[in-house]
Amino acid sequence: MRLIDKVSCLAPAFVFVFLSICLAATGPQTESHGSGLLWAFGAIRASSNPSKVEPVGKQMVLSSGDKLKMMIQIRKECFVYVIHKDTQGNLTLLFPYSIKQFDTNYQTARKYYAPKGDGWFQLDNRTGRETFYLIASDQRLLDIEYTYQQYASSMSSEKQHLAEQMISKLDGITQTHLSSSAGADMAVDEHYALRGFERATGSDPMDITQLAREISFDTIYSETFVIDHR
Repeated sequence: MRLIDKVSCLAPAFVFVFLSICLAATGPQTESHGSGLLWAFGAIRASSNPSKVEPVGKQMVLSSGDKLKMMIQIRKECFVYVIHKDTQGNLTLLFPYSIKQFDTNYQTARKYYAPKGDGWFQLDNRTGRETFYLIASDQRLLDIEYTYQQYASSMSSEKQHLAEQMISKLDGITQTHLSSSAGADMAVDEHYALRGFERATGSDPMDITQLAREISFDTIYSETFVIDHR
């Protein structure tokens, strides 16, 4: 199955882990003189009539046919990454859409969506757990970028080992955050492939920007959302 920049289908059960790492003891609503972004994460339940968008909480259960979407707007200079780990341990960079984007098309005040444009991810009929990491940092995470590029260009026989290295680095960032932020609240190119997603027709006009909230941080910020698709 594939993830495209229009309405796409998400693997049935999955975990959305969003990591935006914050070494300073700041929560999502805390004012800061450092970096910041506007973040929205919304869902539309297939069972809702009329359709309505609702915020995705840190713990949430969704069903096949439900839709999901993220919005990122850089308010103060920072670098944001969204990395997906599927049920088989395969990794995909969802944002930026490619690493080169940081040098060619990465602007403050502009809204970036995952998936792009008006499309939404849509849960399909397969169950499982998937993990999404969202990382925001005041500096480019060159080690993460390099490891991912190695993974993306490697032979199949090497991917598992490189994926484990990547996850270890992400977990290390998480542990650093948890140990140093006492009590703080806690994309490949345009034709990228991703297990758990498939092409779907049409797009949903619902706008998730109404759910946006500001996140300010000094160095790195992290937040985790778990969505269980049953």
